Amino acid sequence: MRAGKKRALTSLTGLILGVCLLTGCASGAEAANTTEQGADRIVIGDVELEIEQIEYRTQVQPPDPVGYYDYYPETEGYHYLVLSGRATNNGETDFDPECLHVEAQAGRTVREGKLEIVTAPGAEFWDVLPANETEVAWSYYLFAVMKDSEEADSISIFYNHDFSTPGEDEEWDEEIKINL
Repeated sequence: MRAGKKRALTSLTGLILGVCLLTGCASGAEAANTTEQGADRIVIGDVELEIEQIEYRTQVQPPDPVGYYDYYPETEGYHYLVLSGRATNNGETDFDPECLHVEAQAGRTVREGKLEIVTAPGAEFWDVLPANETEVAWSYYLFAVMKDSEEADSISIFYNHDFSTPGEDEEWDEEIKINL
């Protein structure tokens, strides 16, 4: 590990996500359309996520962190299911991963997850995946926290065509399901 100091995610969103990830909050997310995609590439509108690795880890952090950086720490009794690889945005606008909902399914248990964009040099998590960025290689982590005794059967990404979030009792437009 580098000599720099680490900083755990502390925003309200991060805290809520952490509590839900560790307790197994079930969201009951539903979508009008479900598409199953292989474990090699995920297509979300103009965004492509090439899956290079699927693994379980004890923590999630940028691959080459420098100085202070956000990360998801190790928690006793839990591990992270992590899909990672190259991310490309072929659209005309920046892509914000906060517009998605991520869930992993382990038997009948649903675990909430998250998509994090990793900066081109791999030093930190970034808020958006820039549009039409062809000269720099961006990457991503698509992950969910699972109990050590659990292994995921699938991971799903829910989104709306206009990348908005649905109202309280509304369903998502699309679900992309990746069987593991």
